[in-house]
Amino acid sequence: MNLNDYVDVPTRFAALLAKWPELRIKEHRPEIVTIGDKTFISVTMQAWRTPDDPQPCQATCFEPFPGKTSFTRDSEQMNASTSCLGRLAGLMMSFPKMASLEEVQNRQTQPATAKPWQVSEGQRRLLKALGHAGEIPDGRVAFEALVADLKAKKMTDGEAF
Repeated sequence: MNLNDYVDVPTRFAALLAKWPELRIKEHRPEIVTIGDKTFISVTMQAWRTPDDPQPCQATCFEPFPGKTSFTRDSEQMNASTSCLGRLAGLMMSFPKMASLEEVQNRQTQPATAKPWQVSEGQRRLLKALGHAGEIPDGRVAFEALVADLKAKKMTDGEAF
């Protein structure tokens, strides 16, 4: 399965913060929900773009309990929270796919085949939002270092991030 079109949750969250520096996220208390003969952990989050946001965005995610794979078992709550944050970001901004990279990976019975890392469209938009117009690094570590440097520069220049 090609995962290149999926944007991971940390990248989505960074894009939200770049667009709305005063962003505030609230995660509500998780609930155990039974639908038919299946049990889920339900997580709901809200996001206020600004302190006076009259209509916060809201998302809810369900994670099967117990987890169905070795990657989700005993981490259901954390996976539900991560998925919910990724979905919330997907409702607030446009990404190539609504599901986050983590959501897709958590549904695989075996780990996805590792492919060379490539910058996604969402990551390109993040660099643009941070004011980067130069060459895009070809490795994940270099990309993350560039994003950290751009954020630090914005803060040094007195811009909120």
